[in-house]
Amino acid sequence: MSKTVLEVENLRKLYPIPRGLFGVLRRDSQQCVHAVDGVSFSLKRGEILALVGESGSGKTTTGLCTLGLVEPTEGEIRLEGQAVFELAQGSQCKELRRKAQMIFQDPYESLNPRQTVYQAVVEPLKVHRLAAERSERREKVTAALDDAGLKPPADYLQRYPQELSGGQRQRVVIASAVVMNPLYLVADEPVSMLDVSIRAEILNLLLRLRDEHQIAVLYITHDLASAAYIAEQVAVMYLGIIVEKGPARQVLSNPQHPYTKSLMSVIPSPNPQRRKKRIVLKGETPNPIDLPSGCRFHPRCPEALPSCSQVVPQYQSVGEDHQAACLLLE
Repeated sequence: MSKTVLEVENLRKLYPIPRGLFGVLRRDSQQCVHAVDGVSFSLKRGEILALVGESGSGKTTTGLCTLGLVEPTEGEIRLEGQAVFELAQGSQCKELRRKAQMIFQDPYESLNPRQTVYQAVVEPLKVHRLAAERSERREKVTAALDDAGLKPPADYLQRYPQELSGGQRQRVVIASAVVMNPLYLVADEPVSMLDVSIRAEILNLLLRLRDEHQIAVLYITHDLASAAYIAEQVAVMYLGIIVEKGPARQVLSNPQHPYTKSLMSVIPSPNPQRRKKRIVLKGETPNPIDLPSGCRFHPRCPEALPSCSQVVPQYQSVGEDHQAACLLLE
């Protein structure tokens, strides 16, 4: 049975808003942005979980919290049973960084234009002192570039980022993340800024690295099509909470929450007979500072009941390991 690598329980991250002088004098209550508000999930070794949602839903903040880069307001995050933020703040920070890595969205911003490919990939090895000899470092860098699909690796070692295409840059970023053989990887929209023609190549690369190294991957995306392709599990986020989660095939083929249904309805289908009526949501996403009462989705939900504005929905089981938080399911 696969070992659980990451456990997240009731994660909350609130960002207080400065009250200003008049707010202090009036003694107004502190207002907060509810970036993440009660998220729970787990990841096993070799498993990929897709965290799906529109911009501002809290996906990236969740990923940063699991790496110890952002301090959570409440909740527990454990990597191999150890509290992540305690590791990040203590003497074991380097151990955490060796075990958990991140692939950022923009490969153009992720690499230092003054560093060669070799310098970018070898830097983690130097910082963590994982290879004492120069020959050993070069061997590890070459192997990482080869794993990332940059072949032959020797042709790329002395190139600078501006001499590479977008896909090649992202491969370098991936190589610098996996060169330390991490247990856990956060991939934050890793293909959103790449040409459509090479997105599948990068997704296949992540799948291959997952299979070869048994890395647990948190795949953050707004693209349900790529989530269906790469992930075993899917969690759909809306306004800081997970509204539906479960096996990817079940969630995406039989969505239960109205928000998931609306996301699925706008995915283009090449087969005219399989095209569904688009569910276009009205209005804008509510202000994360002043959240609506009851279900957070009810102001935009086309199926909302009067009780949805008053009662907070609890998770309902709609299949094996498939859950959704919606009063319509009760």
